[in-house]
Amino acid sequence: MSALFASALGMIWKSISIGRVEWILCFGFGLIALHRIARSLNVWANSVGVAAERKRLKTVSLSLQEIEESLTSGMVPETEKWAALEKLPSPWGSLIFQSLTELRSSGGALLPTLRRLRALADEHQVSLMDAKAKSAQALSQALVCSFMVPLFGAVLYVLLPGIGEHPYRWGIVCLGSLGIASLGSAWLLHLSSTARWGGLQNEQRCWVLASQCAGERFLALVRSGTPSDLAWTRSCELLIREAPALAVQWGSSVWAQPPHLSKYAAGTLAAAAHVLIDTGTSLKKAVQLSLMEGRPCTERVEAALLALRQEMRSQVDRELALLGTRALKPLFICVAPSILALLGAGVWMAWTEVAGSVNWNF
Repeated sequence: MSALFASALGMIWKSISIGRVEWILCFGFGLIALHRIARSLNVWANSVGVAAERKRLKTVSLSLQEIEESLTSGMVPETEKWAALEKLPSPWGSLIFQSLTELRSSGGALLPTLRRLRALADEHQVSLMDAKAKSAQALSQALVCSFMVPLFGAVLYVLLPGIGEHPYRWGIVCLGSLGIASLGSAWLLHLSSTARWGGLQNEQRCWVLASQCAGERFLALVRSGTPSDLAWTRSCELLIREAPALAVQWGSSVWAQPPHLSKYAAGTLAAAAHVLIDTGTSLKKAVQLSLMEGRPCTERVEAALLALRQEMRSQVDRELALLGTRALKPLFICVAPSILALLGAGVWMAWTEVAGSVNWNF
């Protein structure tokens, strides 16, 4: 089998070296088509952006760890280190710098907030790594689909007689099949990136981190002595900058009623989006009960934020579990027809060439 594969590759290389550039053009146009499709589906940002987000989260965690270790050892961090926190990636920079500045000015404890923010960054980084590992199968399937059609077309070009007599016609057939298979690969990548975020669309993925940062901002304001209703309004300012659509659902006032979603709008939202919207209602109810009872609301808010993380993790696990089944759709709709069409076209071209050269006069 290995000798046959090596001989086939040798014949393909020989056909290219003698001046037949149809395969080079086929590969080139196929890559251009795949790039266009991936750009339209935001696949590049979703796949490579995961590594960039992990790098940013690691920078945030190391910066917070440095400040935390300085305070634990009894040393006051330098002014440059405090100023460097504001330059961290959004929304971490504004969240950390403003929260810690208000805590320092009011004489509040910094270590609890530092540890919670660092734990939030580490947990978000671990969740991205787990989701990427669980979606590796779909990514490998997309990679295999991208190279299956050109390799299969090259093998048919070498093995079937008569195809070499019509290289341009065969190149057009391979180019069409490669375009359909590339569409299936981009579809697989899109399904994988959506599953990693619990079914959230591109414009809703900022809701996950923004909602948790807004909750941490609220806790920092309450610990600095700010009244809980005013702290809610100020924490929603961060949410308005990072996730304005979610901020509308949460409301800038703790006593405001959430806007009513129509059945169509509610039906188009993913389950994870409903979880994030309902978290705002749960947080406001916790604050309202604390105001009416005259008790601190930090424990209830912390419990609501912990429930949000667990619910989002379960939503991501559910979407990743269904990814294997959903990946069958692009495989059967795009990849399988392109391979069958390529095989059918190759057999037809070979049959017409052979049948035309046969003398049927006995």
